[in-house]
Amino acid sequence: MAQYLKSRSKLLGNNDDVYEVIMIADENGTIVDSDNPLPVSIGGQSINITGPVTIPGEVEVKNDSGDPLHVDITGGTVEVTQGTTPWVVSAITAPILPAGYGQIHKFGAVPAMSQDTNGTIWDENDTVYPWTTIDAGSTLTIKVVEPNNENATSALLSGDTVEIQGLDANFNLLTETVTISGSGITTVGVFKRVFRAIYQDSGITANSKRILIQAGTTTVAKILEEVGQTMMSIYTIPAGKTGYLQRLDVTAQGTATGSFKLYAREGGTGTFVVKHICEVNGVGGPYQLEYPVAQAFPEKTDIDARMHTLSNNGRYTCTFDILLVDN
Repeated sequence: MAQYLKSRSKLLGNNDDVYEVIMIADENGTIVDSDNPLPVSIGGQSINITGPVTIPGEVEVKNDSGDPLHVDITGGTVEVTQGTTPWVVSAITAPILPAGYGQIHKFGAVPAMSQDTNGTIWDENDTVYPWTTIDAGSTLTIKVVEPNNENATSALLSGDTVEIQGLDANFNLLTETVTISGSGITTVGVFKRVFRAIYQDSGITANSKRILIQAGTTTVAKILEEVGQTMMSIYTIPAGKTGYLQRLDVTAQGTATGSFKLYAREGGTGTFVVKHICEVNGVGGPYQLEYPVAQAFPEKTDIDARMHTLSNNGRYTCTFDILLVDN
């Protein structure tokens, strides 16, 4: 760049006493320095930073739904130094559903179904869940038995508790915690449905014995040894609610194969009808379905996940998530 010095009244060629200085200013003409840093906006672009970066002030990071923040860290690590000013960290709170909304996460597993057999995915092999028995409504008997002999009772879990979750005669939620006395105990409440039972004691280990929950002499829930709770892929929508089925997962063990059907019956009476069907193969991995539009089930609808084993049999699981909305 040519330079002209007014005091010398001529253009300068080579010199060693006159220098050109370039300074950067912001849009208001204020010189950029440590007290007035250059504002930077990165939109839709990539930026690579090498070496240390000092940020003297505050950094605001936005992650709008229509313009999400994308960060990729490759080939190294990010080190953050607190400095002399303590950080202020906002607590991350769990999602809170609005009033009138709830959710249920149901999961179950059948230990080892026989070949070419139909049954509910729950803790009892080769059986469809006894809906007729539980529908009669009754108090429930909790019985502790030996893992390999359900006819032999055990008092080893005496003093421990079992929480039973289900519905009462009016299909309203009913939860009762009972304390095992000797080898068993009976509930006070009358249950018309049971969809979960949880074993609890003063330690951190799961139950060493098998726990049966029975209506009369029929088992309507079972906590297998070393599991700690029931594994029942069944559910009934409580009174005053509508259930919206949002996700469904089904797995088969190893090389096991099967034909899965999700059954439901509205009102808690009548015949179960198929609501979804799929084929599963353990080698092929889990079957997963997220409904584009959640499937609605009215109050008192019974849901029963069943498997029909094919050429190879084994263990099967099913998980589903339901959003509950007050009517």
